[in-house]
Amino acid sequence: MPDGRLDEVISVVARRRRWTLEQKLALVEEVSRPGSSVAAVADRQGVSRSLLFEWRRQIREGTMPGVVRADAAPALVPVRIVEDAPPKEKPRQPMPSRRSAERAGKSAAMVEVVLRNGRMLRVSEAIAPEVLDRLAAVLEG
Repeated sequence: MPDGRLDEVISVVARRRRWTLEQKLALVEEVSRPGSSVAAVADRQGVSRSLLFEWRRQIREGTMPGVVRADAAPALVPVRIVEDAPPKEKPRQPMPSRRSAERAGKSAAMVEVVLRNGRMLRVSEAIAPEVLDRLAAVLEG
């Protein structure tokens, strides 16, 4: 390099990270804790600060997919209770891989929880109870 230039070789291509609804809500809940800051949570969790601010805005305005604003019109659906069918014997299957379990989680049913303050929280039925508990506490506050 006679002319003093430095050549840099980039050997890794960074991929855009995908965040699940539960991950987004958990991060926003963490930011909402007393004494917590967006900068500290973002740096610790490896997410951009602007993305955390965006998720907070989406939750506040009810525009985040999977989260419903409390003032949205309630929807009633008919429910029919049926007897459980006797269980059928299934052949033993190997444990699903992590990838197939993640795919199965995407098709999980959604559950709506109406909080005491009238806000409604719509989450996957596969959400961890402790995450749901933290979210409900934040949204009720």
